[in-house]
Amino acid sequence: MLLGILRALQKACTCVCICLCVLCLDIYALGNAAVNEPPNPFSLPKDGSYYLKQYAPMLRSYVEQVKKQSLEQDYPYYDRRPVIEYSVYRTYTDSQKLKWRGGLVLIGAYIAEFIKYSHLGGVGVGARLTPNSESFYLSFDGRYLSDLESFGLGQEIFAYCVLPRFDKCIMLGIGEEW
Repeated sequence: MLLGILRALQKACTCVCICLCVLCLDIYALGNAAVNEPPNPFSLPKDGSYYLKQYAPMLRSYVEQVKKQSLEQDYPYYDRRPVIEYSVYRTYTDSQKLKWRGGLVLIGAYIAEFIKYSHLGGVGVGARLTPNSESFYLSFDGRYLSDLESFGLGQEIFAYCVLPRFDKCIMLGIGEEW
C-alpha cells in the first residue's frame, strides 16, 4: 500500500515538473516577441513603416544632398544611371528633360491621393512635395501595395523612379532586401 502511494506521488510530481517546464518554456519563448520590444531582432510584425520611421532622417538628408548636387549639375549615379532630385527636374525645359530619358529621379514626397491598383500596372500613387503643392503620380510594382496601404494618406515616402514617365519606381527605406 505504501509502495502504491509513493508511485502515485512520484507520477504526480513528474507530471507537475513537466507542466512547469513547459510553462516556463512558453513564457520564455513569448518573451519580448509577444510585445515586439527592441531587444528581439526577430519579433514580428515589421512592415515598411517600422523601417521608414528609422531611415527617414537619413533619407531626407540624402534628398537634400542630391538636390544640392543637382543644382550644381554634379549628379550622383545609381547603378550607372544619373540621379536628379525631383524639384530640380521639374524646373527643366522639355529639351533638358529629354536628355534625362532612362535616368532616375529621387523623390521625397507625401502620399496625397488614393492608391490605385491594377494586376497589370502595379500601384499608382498621387504624391506632393509639400501638403499644398500640386500632385504628381508615381507608378510602383504591385509588391508595394501592402506597404502603401498601411502608410495611408499623408505619409512621407522616398523613391527612385525611371524618367520620363515616373514609372518602375522603387521605394527606399522600407527594409526591402535587395
